[in-house]
Amino acid sequence: MAQDFQAAPAREYGLDWLRVTAFGILIFYHSGMIFVPWEFHIKNAEQSDALAWIMVFFNRWRLPLLFFISGCGVRFSLRRRSMREFAAERVKRLLIPVLFGIFVVVPPQIYVERLQKGAGFGYAEFYRTVFAFVPYPDGNMSWHHLWFAVYLLVYSLAGIPLFSAIRAAGGWKWLVTAIKRWPAAIYLINAPSLAVAFTLGPRWPTTHNLVADWANLTGSFLTFLWGFVIASTPGFLDIIERRRREFLSAAVLVTAVFYALRAQGQSSTLVNGYLGMLWIFTFVGWARAKVRSGGAWLAYANEAVYPFYILHQTFIVVAGYFFVQQPWSLAVKLTVTMCSGFLGSWMGFEIVKRWNVTRMLFGLRPV
Repeated sequence: MAQDFQAAPAREYGLDWLRVTAFGILIFYHSGMIFVPWEFHIKNAEQSDALAWIMVFFNRWRLPLLFFISGCGVRFSLRRRSMREFAAERVKRLLIPVLFGIFVVVPPQIYVERLQKGAGFGYAEFYRTVFAFVPYPDGNMSWHHLWFAVYLLVYSLAGIPLFSAIRAAGGWKWLVTAIKRWPAAIYLINAPSLAVAFTLGPRWPTTHNLVADWANLTGSFLTFLWGFVIASTPGFLDIIERRRREFLSAAVLVTAVFYALRAQGQSSTLVNGYLGMLWIFTFVGWARAKVRSGGAWLAYANEAVYPFYILHQTFIVVAGYFFVQQPWSLAVKLTVTMCSGFLGSWMGFEIVKRWNVTRMLFGLRPV
């Protein structure tokens, strides 16, 4: 059985491409957060309901997709590492960038937020308050958007016993057998996540603070674990690829229902849950079908993803703070904010990739 686990393809280029695309969407999404009527660190005076209607679609699947791909990535990582080596690698590549982010990358975001809310102190005076270690929003220490890396670290370490058991069994072959016999059974995969949404969701709204975020913490872990299980089980990704047209049709139908409900001021936990699952399966299936090889561009982008993720929101928030003060149209402000987020992150990556010390701080392997 362990041989089946080791016999998978050397590289899933479709998932690599999908990971790059999903992180790229973050630049659009976090730029858009400044201009929609949802809570964010910097806000433009004029808000766009139309933009919010577009962004709510991405909101339902972008993070679940990243957790799913991250779960797949853990499975691929464990092909060439022991559990002890894997744990050490996770700590090095996730904890170090988070700590660096808390004390270097995130503070400028908090600073300009304080300025927009009327503070008048300089950055040096502000930065000293970070070391008072008072959590945001009461204080000025936070991991902000880096919560995703924190949760991945927790999932990676806490999940080691599960990973060991699944790896020893060669994946969940019984599930593939059941799905081949009863194709509709694949839709039951979403049942545990729906149970979390119905039971924990109303009581525990999303906070990203790890200690009081039980619905998001548990639901995201289930998505992460499904990524690991599906990538671990021979033939499972092939099923998703073969049924990609079915998933696309179902995803479009559920999306239509989602927007119809939203137009009436309503929402459905069941619809929201299946919208995310169906689009994940759709994207994974089509990416696998269409991307069969890598190349220099994909290799470059795949390495750049993590530094982009660490840096992008700081460039967006700081640039946005200045741009929202300009007498420009909302469309122009959004465009220049997105460009600033992309170009700033790109320049940052080009700098940090050149030295092993900075590579370590941004979670890159040494060269």
